[in-house]
Amino acid sequence: MLHGRRAECDALDRLLADARRSRSGVLVLRGEAGAGKSALLDHAAGRAEGMAVLRASGVESEAELPFAALHQLLRPLIELAGRLPGPQAAALAGALGLGVPAEGGEGGVSGGLMGRPGA
Repeated sequence: MLHGRRAECDALDRLLADARRSRSGVLVLRGEAGAGKSALLDHAAGRAEGMAVLRASGVESEAELPFAALHQLLRPLIELAGRLPGPQAAALAGALGLGVPAEGGEGGVSGGLMGRPGA
């Protein structure tokens, strides 16, 4: 447990517990440099036994590159892209520069990656 961060650690532990039950969730960690964001992420990664942990870091020199963080995050899993349904695979390939983006795709990259409601 991180000293003085019980509430934050508990929130991260709840998210991990939900993920183990196939329930999605999200938590935004933000703060000034040195506030302990990386320590909280290290805590979460350490508690994620049996789960895949993916990480990306912001690099100022890549700020102008579209989807640079997505590429960094998904690079270890790229061999699994073939398991995605066609629209999602095409959107991912386009975003990561792995193929030709789908022309006139519904919802663009985000629509292809996330799927359409009711589809």
